[in-house]
Amino acid sequence: MVFPGRKAVIFMHGCFWHRHPDPKCKLARLPKSRQDFWGEKLGANRERDIRTQKQLQDMGWRVLVVWECELQDMDTVSRTVRAFLDNKTNEGD
Repeated sequence: MVFPGRKAVIFMHGCFWHRHPDPKCKLARLPKSRQDFWGEKLGANRERDIRTQKQLQDMGWRVLVVWECELQDMDTVSRTVRAFLDNKTNEGD
């Protein structure tokens, strides 16, 4: 989601496809078969995400990533998104 007036972007990432780095996230596990293929493919996704976020931040945009597993607690997600959109600085992003 892009909020041009706030120079803010929110990415909603699937834990599996974007390699959620939280070791507690059970949704980010690699499949047991074809691990070489999946490791390379999903690792490339993660690297692209990091590059994209850095490019946006270098251009003065604020970036928030909401992970699929976090959607289990919509109250917390809602508070996080509201706080992010209300914050006009890059602090804490």
